[in-house]
Amino acid sequence: MTARQSKQITDPQALRALAHPIRLKLLELLTVDGPATGRRLADLTGESTASVSYHVSQLVRWGLVEPALDLARGRERPWQATSRGITWSATGDGSPEFAAASRALREQFIARRLAALDEFQRREDEFDTAWREAAWIGEDLGHLDPAELTEATQRIKAVLAEYTDTARPRREGARKVAFFAYAVPVPDDPS
Repeated sequence: MTARQSKQITDPQALRALAHPIRLKLLELLTVDGPATGRRLADLTGESTASVSYHVSQLVRWGLVEPALDLARGRERPWQATSRGITWSATGDGSPEFAAASRALREQFIARRLAALDEFQRREDEFDTAWREAAWIGEDLGHLDPAELTEATQRIKAVLAEYTDTARPRREGARKVAFFAYAVPVPDDPS
């Protein structure tokens, strides 16, 4: 699997294992910033190296992280993500176990992105005007059927992929930007 493809998770136990904030942070760091040693990951997360080692081993168990053997130097053992990201079905095999695991992982993703948005809002004045003007928070509503929603989502993902590909050269003045979007049906209004 190349680093540009996402990995489809189909095992509810893997979803449960991933529904942990530290594991998601480690996976994000390895996916976006590239290979890193356990010590470096500990420094970036504020976790102990023992904690990082345990959580990385869980990511390895589910095929999301692997040793970056070509980058190993001495005793330092760097790790790398095996894919560009992960995807999973909301319903999977139809079992209550899968649905619950899917929901738990989705809740962790949402919590991480909302925390990032909150952090931006609290520290917005630390960014120069160009970054504050470039930041976008918006919303819209429309009437779509499931096929249209699937098409719209695929098109949005394609646009984002142009800017988030790890092979894309980093421009001067660029910084990490978090994209967070959702497209969910709105319950019918009883009135």
